[in-house]
Amino acid sequence: MEKGIQTSWNQNAQEWIDILASDKIGSRTYTNKAILSVLAALPGVKILDMGCGEGWLCRAITQINKKAVGIDGTVDLLAHAQKKGMEPYYNINYAAICEGTAIPEAPFDICTFNFSIYQKDGLIALLKKIKLSLNPKGQIVIQTLHPYFLIENSYSYESQWMEDAWKGLPGNFVNGHKWYARTFEDWATVFSRAKVSITQVKEVLNQQQKPISVIFILE
Repeated sequence: MEKGIQTSWNQNAQEWIDILASDKIGSRTYTNKAILSVLAALPGVKILDMGCGEGWLCRAITQINKKAVGIDGTVDLLAHAQKKGMEPYYNINYAAICEGTAIPEAPFDICTFNFSIYQKDGLIALLKKIKLSLNPKGQIVIQTLHPYFLIENSYSYESQWMEDAWKGLPGNFVNGHKWYARTFEDWATVFSRAKVSITQVKEVLNQQQKPISVIFILE
């Protein structure tokens, strides 16, 4: 599954860069502000951005006077990130980390996943590995689509595979990859098995007061 995800991102890297540059994803008005607000409020200053993509969040973290390190599996996205910002970026995928590849510049105060978790299997192992790369009081921050997405789009309220991660986004994306949508109960089970605890949950609403994302703060 991860290979299919990586292939899709390799093929769509430039389209993703262009879409972000043109600010065409309306929900980012809310979700970008939300993740930055959370990271700014937490005490940690050294932040690992997992699945950093073209680096926008790392650059924003630098602007709030914290230190960012970005990791991603897509070479073209990292090349853009390195061109646009001064932060350190590393080409490492999630599977490699689960298999024991060391994360450069560890330990960190915070690790964030901002809409960068797609898989069903392997997430528990990944979170356990990330925990080992944090300081003793380190935190994990995950922003993902709100489970309300399932109800709003007339799916049964159960964890399930979605066919195309690019569906619904502007742009000319090709070869969409699958992603695994989780209920709140399923997220809680994952965290319990990964031996991390939820300390805060923040629900992000749009202008219609509908939930569009959820942010989990974990220790």
